[in-house]
Amino acid sequence: MTKSILFSLNNFFRDIFIRIKQSRLYNQIDSIGLNINPKVGCFHDGVAFPGKYLTSKKRIMWVLKNSYDDIDKNGTPISDGMDIRDWFSDEALEVTAGKQIFIKIALASYCIQNDIQYSQKLLSDKTKIMKYLQSIALVDLSKLPGDTKIQNADLIKEFSYFKDIVSAQIKLYAPDIIVFGNTLQFCYEIFPSLDYSKPLANFAVGNDACFLRSFSDGKRLLLEAYHPSYPKSKEDYVSTIVRAVAQYFS
Repeated sequence: MTKSILFSLNNFFRDIFIRIKQSRLYNQIDSIGLNINPKVGCFHDGVAFPGKYLTSKKRIMWVLKNSYDDIDKNGTPISDGMDIRDWFSDEALEVTAGKQIFIKIALASYCIQNDIQYSQKLLSDKTKIMKYLQSIALVDLSKLPGDTKIQNADLIKEFSYFKDIVSAQIKLYAPDIIVFGNTLQFCYEIFPSLDYSKPLANFAVGNDACFLRSFSDGKRLLLEAYHPSYPKSKEDYVSTIVRAVAQYFS
């Protein structure tokens, strides 16, 4: 049996394994959410397309805060739960491409996977760029939908409900790179061996001496970045992430 066939079989079984384990995690997420607020559906995050994630050159995970949902006149989220597979399906990508947060994530992922630098010209084929969202893992600290500007006090409380789930997701998806969107400070307990006083490198942009910091827990690259929705230019945001990845893997 050739190496390519063995590789394909291995990924086939890993694909099935991730789908099964992810489904079980979704059940746990729903159970936790039901106890917190029976009227609100939770976000099923993680990997939309395990096969594409597993066969990507580098497995990239993004760790953000919580998913946004529109609310009714009473302040209650209007949807009965959300699913990353619906967000990143071929049919949904046209809508997703209208959100700056996902454009930045897709651009960074595209540049990393193709070993290229950011260029504004990349957006001339936005359809191709956005498809790279189908190859990432996206994990939120809170699986409860909320506003776009969740307060840290609320996030700390909500994350306490889902911390074990997030830890299990990191273990299951085994990323090579984790980009934290202003969320690393909440995850210290998940990486007990990491020395946060000693980053691998600090990356400055303009007058911002600490635009991004890189770390490693010995298994993967961890990037402490701004949240992709922050008002930072695509060029600065994406280029700095790409530079940190290139430095680590050089």
